[in-house]
Amino acid sequence: MAAGGGAAAPFVWKTYMMVEDPGTDGVIGWGRGNNSFVVVDPFVFSQTLLPAHFKHNNFSSFVRQLNTYGFRKVDPDRWEFAHASFLRGQTHLLRNIVRRGSSGPAGGAGGGKKKNAASADADAAGGDDMAMVATEVVRLKQEQRAIDDRVASMWRRVQETERRPKQMLAFLLKVVGDRDRLQRLVGDAGAAPDAALAAEAAAEGGGEKRARLLLDGDAAAFGPDAVDFAGFYSAAAGGDVAADAAGSSFAFGLDTGY
Repeated sequence: MAAGGGAAAPFVWKTYMMVEDPGTDGVIGWGRGNNSFVVVDPFVFSQTLLPAHFKHNNFSSFVRQLNTYGFRKVDPDRWEFAHASFLRGQTHLLRNIVRRGSSGPAGGAGGGKKKNAASADADAAGGDDMAMVATEVVRLKQEQRAIDDRVASMWRRVQETERRPKQMLAFLLKVVGDRDRLQRLVGDAGAAPDAALAAEAAAEGGGEKRARLLLDGDAAAFGPDAVDFAGFYSAAAGGDVAADAAGSSFAFGLDTGY
């Protein structure tokens, strides 16, 4: 579709459609006065929109094309471009945006074409360098954001790691300061083994001989092999036994069948 035949140049028309699309306002959109457009994120623009419309991802090449069609950069701090015939809602003016040197009077066109070509080349070279710098800046900013996120994540992990020992130390200090709580904890820790031992003894006691408590004079119930342990508590072994105040002694029967 050629300019001068009543239709806009393909490059101009595709650029207009990208700017007009509200779905890409975060990447490219109209300026405040609707008489310019802004490439908000050159990196995303070159990676997504350029390949979809122009089959390449070279932002500097796009800027060079804008220069050849007479667009000018209107804001030194961002990628904002304007053209007198590039206005929002005025698509009938797009046919006036033509490539530099593509039209002009026939007489004396040689000098004018050379001058326009030299100017276009200079503008393209400057725009190319600026586009490369802008793309690199955007890439570095994205890398910086990624690094900041990783550092923040690592810092949170370090804080969590430091917090747990402090909590444990505070708990131990509190327990040591509270003797009742410390005794309860120690008692709970020993209760389980004691209960297990008691259960084991109860299970094994059904098939084994148990020591029997003998009162004084009952040692004969075990036969001649009964041993009276009361002597261990008397003043002289083998003498009369006085085990306790109640006058009871203890004896255990022994199995001598070995």
